[in-house]
Amino acid sequence: MEEQKKRQNWFTGIVIPIAVGVALALALRQWVVSPARVPSASMYPTIPATSSRDFAYVVVNKLATELRPIHRGEVVVFHWPDDPKELFVKRVIGLPGDTVTVTENAVYINGKKLQQTNPDIAKSNGAETGTYKVPPGHYFMLGDNRPISDDSRMWVHKYVSRSAIVGEADIVLYPFNRIGFISQHI
Repeated sequence: MEEQKKRQNWFTGIVIPIAVGVALALALRQWVVSPARVPSASMYPTIPATSSRDFAYVVVNKLATELRPIHRGEVVVFHWPDDPKELFVKRVIGLPGDTVTVTENAVYINGKKLQQTNPDIAKSNGAETGTYKVPPGHYFMLGDNRPISDDSRMWVHKYVSRSAIVGEADIVLYPFNRIGFISQHI
């Protein structure tokens, strides 16, 4: 009888709390926050990755994009439209229904020049220019390091559907010397 009581105490005192803790951690990662690896310089210096060897990690806040509308300037993690197995991180520029025109040195939304006050966003957009009409339920994305960014301008499927957005990239976790919040404005 004493042996059975010891096993029961061990089970209720150790196994159940560990199982509950693991379940809570998995639930948090699935529905609230998770890490994401950023392996390119397309968002540099906002996200300090400079290559696949010099990558960064960010915290993805999944609730941010579920509990409020996605806004222009928000940095989001999403399934890339050309290969949904891959996750990308970019800044939302065009909202559903917008007409986005990208010139070498400016971005226009519905004919009005986009005022960019964020010093981390490149002043030049590079040579990839054009006009894009964002369909309903979709978004147009640009990287902050636009001259080298692989973004909506280059993709076969130019727009990111609302359902493909995983969450908002909120915090740089790594490299450790760059830990901090990510600016969510243009």
